[in-house]
Amino acid sequence: MIIRIAFKNLLHKPLYAVLCWLLLACSTAVLLVLISLNRQSREQLEKQIDGIDMVLGAKGSPLQLILSSVYNLDAPTGNISLAEAGRFMRHPLVESAIPLSLGDSYHGYRIVGTTPAYLEKYQVKPASGKAFSKSMEVVIGAAVARRTGLALGHTFAGTHGLGEKGHVHEEHAYVVTGILPVTGLSLDQLILTPLESVWTIHETAKRHHGEHDHEEGEKEDEHDHEKEAAAGVTSQSGHHHRETGGSALPEERHDEQQAQSPASGDPGQQITAVLIKFRSPLAQLQLPRMINENTNMQAAVPAIEVNRLQSLLGAGTEILRILGWLLAALAACSIFVMLVQGTHERRYELALMRSMGCGRLKLLGLVLSEAAMLALAGIIGGFLLSRAALFVLQQEIFTHYHLDFSKAWKIAGADLYTAAAILAACLLAALFPAVRAFRLNISKTLANA
Repeated sequence: MIIRIAFKNLLHKPLYAVLCWLLLACSTAVLLVLISLNRQSREQLEKQIDGIDMVLGAKGSPLQLILSSVYNLDAPTGNISLAEAGRFMRHPLVESAIPLSLGDSYHGYRIVGTTPAYLEKYQVKPASGKAFSKSMEVVIGAAVARRTGLALGHTFAGTHGLGEKGHVHEEHAYVVTGILPVTGLSLDQLILTPLESVWTIHETAKRHHGEHDHEEGEKEDEHDHEKEAAAGVTSQSGHHHRETGGSALPEERHDEQQAQSPASGDPGQQITAVLIKFRSPLAQLQLPRMINENTNMQAAVPAIEVNRLQSLLGAGTEILRILGWLLAALAACSIFVMLVQGTHERRYELALMRSMGCGRLKLLGLVLSEAAMLALAGIIGGFLLSRAALFVLQQEIFTHYHLDFSKAWKIAGADLYTAAAILAACLLAALFPAVRAFRLNISKTLANA
């Protein structure tokens, strides 16, 4: 009976009740969304750096190096020599080293030159087809296959740069040999190919650029030679010009031979980064410092940079969390005002209930029940609102930040603690009007009726 009367009392002033419910639902939704975002992002960030103790790359921002090489979010810091990086890849303290080469894309999805060890690191095998085994073969992520329509056997040309617009390498076509399953990692949005593919394409581009410059140089030389002939220059100088042109041919052939052997291991070959796993914790103390102080490369430790990233984002998250609690406090204050006003307006009804045998504790429970019903309705509404918001944001977050929030709907311990805290705040706000109803003077109230 007390619950039914409390429900009727709430319906007596629906606008006040709806206002309190909205404030509670919004505050609960904000807090639960923040909790889910923090929990899921932390799990995803830690999952992707699992098994990576150090990232070797070009000088620059270590956080940028981690974001570009591990999470595939930022632009690379530059390229490094494969020969120079190879010294540390073969270091006795290094258990495994996975080279990466970035620079091209297809419809905005990054083409990553690497080795089969990259797939082994994430323990992923193609769901259909097979892994790449030679140059110009690619394995594509599940999201790439779904959004671009690429299937096994399809061919495509990459675009220079990491954006959707740029020079298309039409002279070289990749062929899809495998499609990866859904992993929930940035792997879903990558196109993986052997390192030799990236070297072949860019060496060819350099050679074409060099041939273009050489043709322009020959045209300028012919133009200068015609001027000299018109000015009466002797044929000996022309003969000397022809000898000079002839002496350049062996050098051109040598350059072409070098360009045609991208996997020969010459010092000119470059990569973007190396993902390194150590054999022992001792390497964590020695190698990063050695590389940063004695080479023109940099060594970034993912665990340190991820903690730094979370601390940078923590300020904004904390502000939103404070805003959520302020909304919850405002909702509690609204409940307090509504119940104080309600008990004052219904004091004659409460006195009649007392005179008809209703005990003080029941009046106390009546007021607290109204607050509890509002609080539970607001918490349930906030939970549903937060999950709807996460569902809407999930695809955008995965596309732009490569974080999988598909399990954000699950209830965690922090969600229960937050709900309990909001419920306690509402009951605390209702405590004063409840005590006021408990201490109601029946005779005095009825005498003034």
